[in-house]
Amino acid sequence: MTLEACPVCGTEPGLWQYSEDKDKPTTKVVMCLNGEAVGPQIKDDGTLFAGCILYMPCDDFYRGRIVEAVNYWNEYSKAMVALQRKNRWKRARVLRSNTQADAPTIGGRGRAQR
Repeated sequence: MTLEACPVCGTEPGLWQYSEDKDKPTTKVVMCLNGEAVGPQIKDDGTLFAGCILYMPCDDFYRGRIVEAVNYWNEYSKAMVALQRKNRWKRARVLRSNTQADAPTIGGRGRAQR
């Protein structure tokens, strides 16, 4: 089974099992493996939370079977990547249309003319 990269930070994910008690059944979860503090977490010394937001995902990611956990992660990852591309394309289009009048003319060899 192939695991998609983390849709937030791009790190490789890992598959884990969790149980609240040794006599209870386990649930399976795919999580991002990036637990290092980033951005403002570094300033806070990572005392409250450190790492990618999918380092400890919400309960929706916990499933009864490995294949279910992997499928959920992969579907979520693909959906998030598609959403990012769509939204970035929309944002880039707005930026292109705002600056198109000010953009330099491109010469025959791909250099801006002065």
